[in-house]
Amino acid sequence: MTAKTAGRGMVADGLALSASAAITAVAGMAGWILAARLLPPAEVGDTSAFVSGFLLVAGIAELGLGPAVLRWLPRAGSQRRRLLGRGYLAVLLGGLAGAVVFILVPAGGEVVHRLPAGAALFLPAAVGWTLFQFQDSVLTGLGQARWVPVENTSFSVLRLALLGVLAPLTGSLGLITSWVVPTVLGVLVVSALVFHRVRPGPVPGTLPDRREVVRLLAPTYPATVCVVVLYNLMPIIVLHRFGAEANAVFFVVWTAISALDLAATVFVNPLVVRLSGEPGPSRALVTAASRRLALVFAPVLLLGVLLAGVLLAIFGPEYTQGAGLLRILLVAQFPRLAVIVGVAVHLAAGRGGSVAGFQAATAGLAVGLALVMPSETAFGVGMLVVQSVLALVALLDPRGRA
Repeated sequence: MTAKTAGRGMVADGLALSASAAITAVAGMAGWILAARLLPPAEVGDTSAFVSGFLLVAGIAELGLGPAVLRWLPRAGSQRRRLLGRGYLAVLLGGLAGAVVFILVPAGGEVVHRLPAGAALFLPAAVGWTLFQFQDSVLTGLGQARWVPVENTSFSVLRLALLGVLAPLTGSLGLITSWVVPTVLGVLVVSALVFHRVRPGPVPGTLPDRREVVRLLAPTYPATVCVVVLYNLMPIIVLHRFGAEANAVFFVVWTAISALDLAATVFVNPLVVRLSGEPGPSRALVTAASRRLALVFAPVLLLGVLLAGVLLAIFGPEYTQGAGLLRILLVAQFPRLAVIVGVAVHLAAGRGGSVAGFQAATAGLAVGLALVMPSETAFGVGMLVVQSVLALVALLDPRGRA
């Protein structure tokens, strides 16, 4: 395969993954718009903290194996089925343990028990979402990224349908149920299809040995945890600092930013797969991915800055007060794109320490800002500074350029 052909396939996979993230984000926003119309802001704030809780657990409980299989599956050959079996088992046990710990921790228990039957719903939500998000990396690593939008579109349609039926009848309980049911069904269907299609074949392959597993996961798993913290801990901090109503506004803004960040991150995941399997034409592949990333996301970010107030008004007039914060965080995503490409290059090269460094700096500084800044707007300004500095580091890093 030529570098040009590989680049085209990589960009096509990246667009499929970004489209999937966009579909999920739009459907998620539609769900929160419906919830904002049906429930008072305080109840939306409590429910959003519950959702952030099981998303937080799922990201931590995945054990960093999602990014790892992007590197290992292209090399596994006839050993792919064994690799996937071990990965699924580890993620399942991690999700179960993480959910139990979250419920038992006082701060987590407070979030869970704000909703009726919270503990009974939190366990399947956390375990199911841990496996559900792992499957996106599995499909990408198997070269089947085009099926990720199908999976996530089906999930989103079913979730919105259940939400429309259950929320008017049961309020916040219906909102959570609309997450749990499609998640569990998605895990069962996709897992069955993956293990049915992936069978031992004649192509030889290798499994990562213990040394390679430790060398990659020891730094990249903390990096994954940092990303999860970045996406999901912020609303919980705001809930405790400023209350449920303020968190309802912040959650909507932060969810939009996290969705864009995730879409940009999955866009470059095929770059990791290609560089792992075909390290030769690395410069051409990185250049193609970077150019396409900018062409796709820069217009979206600019449009968001211009229409921030209009977009938030969809949720209700009380949500428009977050327009200033949304604009600042959208501007901060411009330098963040450079960081995302740098992280992908280091992950493909197996430099877990560099990956962990970027992600830990981003998440650690974000948490620090959320804990000390006097307002949400000040938090946004701080994030713009953080992302600009990290982008400069990524662009000047000689190993990333090489």
